[in-house]
Amino acid sequence: MTLAEADSDVSAAIDSAHHAADSARRLAVLDGDGARYVPPRLTVVVSSWSAPVANPAAGVVAALAAGSGVVLQPAPEAERSGAVLADVLWDAGVPHSLLQLVDLDDDQLRRDLIAHPTVDRIVLTGSAETARSFRWWRAGLPLTAETSGRNAIVVTPSADLDLAVQDVVRSAFGRAGQQRSACSLVVLVGSVGDSERFRRQLVDATRTLRVAWPDDPSAQMGPLIAEPEGTVRAGLTELAPGESWLVQPVPLDDSGRLWSPGIRDGVRPGSDFHRTEHLGPVLGVMRAETLDQAVAIQNDTDHGLAAGIHSLDPDEVADWIAGVRAGNLFVNRGTTGAVVGRQPFGGWKRSSVGTGTKPGGPMDVATLGRWEPTPRTVHKSIQLHGLPPRVTAVIEAARSGLSFEEFDQVRAGALSDVRARESEFGVTHDPAGLVVERNVLRWRPQSVIVRHAEGAPAGDLVRVLVAATAARADLLVSTARPLPGPLTQLLASSRSPLRVVDHLVESDDEFLRRATTGDLFRPDWSSGDDAPQDALEAVLAQGQDRPTHTAFGGPGARIRLIGGDPLALEEALGAGVDVAIHDAPVVEAGMIEMLPFLREQTVSITAHRFGDLDPDFAELHV
Repeated sequence: MTLAEADSDVSAAIDSAHHAADSARRLAVLDGDGARYVPPRLTVVVSSWSAPVANPAAGVVAALAAGSGVVLQPAPEAERSGAVLADVLWDAGVPHSLLQLVDLDDDQLRRDLIAHPTVDRIVLTGSAETARSFRWWRAGLPLTAETSGRNAIVVTPSADLDLAVQDVVRSAFGRAGQQRSACSLVVLVGSVGDSERFRRQLVDATRTLRVAWPDDPSAQMGPLIAEPEGTVRAGLTELAPGESWLVQPVPLDDSGRLWSPGIRDGVRPGSDFHRTEHLGPVLGVMRAETLDQAVAIQNDTDHGLAAGIHSLDPDEVADWIAGVRAGNLFVNRGTTGAVVGRQPFGGWKRSSVGTGTKPGGPMDVATLGRWEPTPRTVHKSIQLHGLPPRVTAVIEAARSGLSFEEFDQVRAGALSDVRARESEFGVTHDPAGLVVERNVLRWRPQSVIVRHAEGAPAGDLVRVLVAATAARADLLVSTARPLPGPLTQLLASSRSPLRVVDHLVESDDEFLRRATTGDLFRPDWSSGDDAPQDALEAVLAQGQDRPTHTAFGGPGARIRLIGGDPLALEEALGAGVDVAIHDAPVVEAGMIEMLPFLREQTVSITAHRFGDLDPDFAELHV
């Protein structure tokens, strides 16, 4: 990490502290509005080395804001940075009784810490493999993990090619290509793929980067964290069939850690370099005939952290925003350098494990604890005033199967959903308000399997269906007993406000048996926001493999479990990280109950040209 990169890392840590303080105040507003917040007793923060100060700081201050005691376990490569961070927080007044620093060299001690029953939450920044190991160590582990991605920038013929080269190089080789948001692939659309000018500038910009150790203030790229091994070494030294070096990376000294940056041409869709993470200073060049094919290439990985596009055509950008599946989208800028609060950074699919809320986002602290139903006073109303017709139709269809208390709970929850949509989930936000750069925070529908287990209250199922309706989410519904006739008819209707793909009546044992065999996610219907792009079929027609992710299955899948045994379901699913089980008690609060049915996304758009506001992008609908 160079001096400039270290400066931004410390700045991000400071921003995280301010954001955590604001989020703690937000908890007070949420608590009591149809749900009661229960903070975690103890949170273990396991941070990566890619951002040695910012990553542990974000986890620690968020956990403290959530009301939790914290044990910080920094990555072995960043132990000194973690120790300095802990000293700063202790000096600032955080008591040792709330924050402890551990340096565990023994694998068994690490396992004992993660699996200890007094730990209520693990906050991990690292790899999906590490997250999977944690899940194996302890059943039912409450885990929030941010992993990395296979991030690509698309460059179309309408792009400013000079700016595109600048942003691609900065995003690919900042921090020696080791940060989670690094651009590892550039997808050239149409004529850009044949542009000698673009390739010449890309090669020149890469070769002229000054690579040096961090004590050189002129360094533009620093060393690797360790001598490369495994996929990192393969990315630096091995080519697949059809690939060639535009710029071949080479070691620059005897340490094995200082490498010049490289560019490999001819990376094919579906190849190892396309889909497998290589944390190092190597950029892969891919081609696509159309923008649709480029989007299909971006989506055709198990990760979905960051994605970028360079295009001066607002219609192209609008189509791209609608089709690409990632947590952070960047338009006419680099994929790195996200700012806490302004661009909350977290991914979709395998790039995020757990709640799905973004670190630095509006709900990250709130989801570190548990939410329980609050004792309530029945409002004694049989009217459904103030609700959208789509929600009213669901409640009316279910009314015959509910007690009055259950009906009133559902009605109150539906009103809370309305407030949640009006204030947060149904509107876009740009809290920074920079004008020349738009940073739009929005929530997108998530396809979810809803399971209503044996013995679970009927009112809880209807409350969840109402929240899903408010979120416009697609559902597969499984219930242990038949539903009231009108509700069954509504679920089966093609005109239903409920977006239900299928409804099955089955016992808990039958449901678990299907989970064991993988049949929960079959047939592979894809609908709504997750529908495969037509361009994907064009890519497949060229002989590529079908991606593993679908609307309901694959990395990023979610199950809303009402009642039942979450540990048995976790075991049936293989204790992996690709399926998130939301088994919390059903609550009235829309800000909480709607979360399983939504995904958070940030769209960052450069809205100026050389300092002059570009009305096409300043007013682009997102």
